[in-house]
Amino acid sequence: MLSKRVEVLFDPKQYAELRRVAQQNGKSVGGLIREAVEHLYLQPSREERLQAVERLVSQNFDFGSWEEVKEEIIRGKIPRIEAD
Repeated sequence: MLSKRVEVLFDPKQYAELRRVAQQNGKSVGGLIREAVEHLYLQPSREERLQAVERLVSQNFDFGSWEEVKEEIIRGKIPRIEAD
């Protein structure tokens, strides 16, 4: 739930462009700005992402044999991922 308010002032041309982009994307101007802030400033850093990958690859997972995995895919227990 949104609970904090921030006031940001834009010149009329900037605001008009933000409104246009927001409408084009089916969003409010506030939603557009929240999304931009999330994307630009609130994502994990490169170092945090690398550390997460290192933690994942350091794990020893036993997925079973290819035949077992293939059977689970066929039975629908593991979703298929289609290549682009």
